[in-house]
Amino acid sequence: MSEEVSYRVRFRQGDGPEREVRVDASGIARPADGARDLGLVTVRGKHVRRLRICPLSDTSVSVCEATIAADIAHADALLLNGYNSWTDTWPRSVRDRMRGLHGVPRRVIDNWVLDGSGDYRFTVADHRAGRQHGFGYGYLRYGNEVLLVGSLDEDSGFTTIRENLRENSLLLSKEVPQRTVAAGETVELISFALCTGELDDAVSHWLSLAGIEPRPAVPLVGFSSWYRHYDKIDQDKLVHDLDAMRDLLASCDLGQCQLVFQIDDGYATVGDWTKPHMDRFSDGMRAFAQRIADAGMLPGLWMAPFVCSIDSETYRDHKDWLLRDEGGEPVMTGDHWNGAYALDTLNDEVREHVRRSLSTATREWGYRLLKLDFLYGACMLPHGGMNRGQLMADAIDLMRSSVPDDVLFDLCGVPLSSAMGRTEYCRIGCDVGLDWDDVPWMRLLHRERVSTKRSLANTRGRAHLDGRAFRNDPDVFFLRHDVRLTDGQRKDLIYADATLGGMFLTSDDVSAWGEKQREAYRSALTLFTGRNHRG
Repeated sequence: MSEEVSYRVRFRQGDGPEREVRVDASGIARPADGARDLGLVTVRGKHVRRLRICPLSDTSVSVCEATIAADIAHADALLLNGYNSWTDTWPRSVRDRMRGLHGVPRRVIDNWVLDGSGDYRFTVADHRAGRQHGFGYGYLRYGNEVLLVGSLDEDSGFTTIRENLRENSLLLSKEVPQRTVAAGETVELISFALCTGELDDAVSHWLSLAGIEPRPAVPLVGFSSWYRHYDKIDQDKLVHDLDAMRDLLASCDLGQCQLVFQIDDGYATVGDWTKPHMDRFSDGMRAFAQRIADAGMLPGLWMAPFVCSIDSETYRDHKDWLLRDEGGEPVMTGDHWNGAYALDTLNDEVREHVRRSLSTATREWGYRLLKLDFLYGACMLPHGGMNRGQLMADAIDLMRSSVPDDVLFDLCGVPLSSAMGRTEYCRIGCDVGLDWDDVPWMRLLHRERVSTKRSLANTRGRAHLDGRAFRNDPDVFFLRHDVRLTDGQRKDLIYADATLGGMFLTSDDVSAWGEKQREAYRSALTLFTGRNHRG
């Protein structure tokens, strides 16, 4: 790695023409008059690079890029962090190609809203070999050491990192301010770290330079309702699961771990969080939270606060809450729940809706862990003078301000860089499935699809974040026999969760486990509880 960095900025001042300034690796800007008009300053530290402007007149910026010379051709592997929790992220050959929706007919994409959960609507993928891309950070591996490139400020805008194998370079494209930069105002357009060494050390160094520290959180052991019941949950079913989990763990030494019982989707229509289905939970959500607590477990509840389903009262009665594109059409986030729509998080009434929903779940009902999902809905498109990175940071801060200080978050479906340092736990892979890798035609689709194989690869690929950015949530493992996994695949899944994650959850009916399954569980649990978790 030569650590040579050059920059490109496109800008417009007042009613003048759009201009471009380039800064070469020596630090010389061309044209010089453009650099003076921008008040452009480059900062080069031992491990840090920054580009700032302080323009002489009001300025709008349309492009900010940094190009890093890198010996990609001789690297053993490349990892570029995927856009959100579910996006595939693991070390690949530098000669690999991007996977995604390339070649999928537009009518299929639109019908199933396949481009909702990833970066497909705002990132042009290059499907040639050696032209992969990711977000926030990435590394090149050379033997036992890496060269890590990591953004130092994703809250001001997301950073796309693009590989160019042919030119031996990495291109960093930073989201620019969605407002005019006033004359005399200093704005940092892009900042990033260049760290070398063994992977864990490089990650720790980068996060330290970025000022990111994990929130205090103990490892969690317990149950999630999703992969046993999906959205067909009710009070009686969950009482059975709660009692079975309590009995299973009664004789287990959990060390410093916390027991958790998490209720997933199905207790309310998506978007109508304060109106649970009383025919399913006749005693109410508060009573069930208390029942979980009485069993010695942390009450957990799933919620997707920035989206609503087409079947919800929120969608029917508050069309003015929906995020809309430039053509005035509501923005869909996916085909979940017969159709899912993004809420406009800059709308004051939506913000109050979010506050009320989270406050009800925690202050009134008593849930102490919130699994907050489909969070990318808050940053589907820039608007209101904010880019995607700013919108996502603002949305997470809104959620945090809506609950008591001791409530824990497990973020999911979130742009990963936005979650670092802001949550106790975070999903770091796609959903597992009830088989290994779904049907063949599904394997041609987006990088966020359901797949046990890919979830396991993400658990391994993002393991370096556990205890450094947050505690990793690798999703659940299965020991039951009604899933289409081999014994070897079940073993790989449970032991990866036990040795690489910060949460150790199942969705099985543990009362139906035989002695071999119980022994496998106890063995993996011993590994999980015995690990030296970073505090």
